[in-house]
Amino acid sequence: MKNNSILLVEDDAMSFQSLKRILEDLGYKNLTHVTNGIDAINSVKNSHFDIVLMDIGLEGKLDGIDTSALLDGKARVIFTSGNHKDGQTFSRIAKAGSYGFISKPFTSQLVREAVENALK
Repeated sequence: MKNNSILLVEDDAMSFQSLKRILEDLGYKNLTHVTNGIDAINSVKNSHFDIVLMDIGLEGKLDGIDTSALLDGKARVIFTSGNHKDGQTFSRIAKAGSYGFISKPFTSQLVREAVENALK
């Protein structure tokens, strides 16, 4: 079992279940889940997370990139998305200082590589 603490910020139930299953299969058990930017900010404020897997297209006023900016560098963020793969989005991701990007649908290999690279 890997002791790293991971926050999953994902508002789509199927994507969350897929990502959770992959992470658990990879040995990560210390997983916390929230569905919006405000809850993500509060979670990072109140707990330590080694990695935040942040969906870009979140419900509510804050998207994942805006939410990441408000974390003030307190967590290593890996962005995830199935729809937001355009140049403007990638430019925003680059400015946010992310630790990676995982395209949906998730694969075990992509998740493993992104998480392991961010933890280095």
